[in-house]
Amino acid sequence: MSIRLYLKNWCQAKGLSLCELSEQTGVATSDLQDFQQGEWDPPLSIVTAIARSLDVPMSWLHYDPLVIQRLWSDPEEDRPTLPDFSSPDPLLQRIIQLNQDYQDHFALLASLLHHGDAKLIRAAQVS
Repeated sequence: MSIRLYLKNWCQAKGLSLCELSEQTGVATSDLQDFQQGEWDPPLSIVTAIARSLDVPMSWLHYDPLVIQRLWSDPEEDRPTLPDFSSPDPLLQRIIQLNQDYQDHFALLASLLHHGDAKLIRAAQVS
């Protein structure tokens, strides 16, 4: 389960120690440590409690928080619109929102990715 790989990063991003997460979720600290080391596979109810304590959608736990932050932040936005956490997939919601705001860019990027030419894709990344 990839969540275990990023649990420490999510705790750091939210300013929580493993002990504090343990208190909030009701899961023993030793169990959370075992989870991080891949020695315990918690039930869905525990993973849900972890996500709730970290105040993020459960699907985000599969990714490094820095990746989510990069996807969500726009250097030109003072205050990026945060997702509706009741949405099944807040990242897809953000992509759709940006697609509406920047249709030309998304059409060009989709075309480049569909074509698959490595030189074109690299040129798009550079510019």
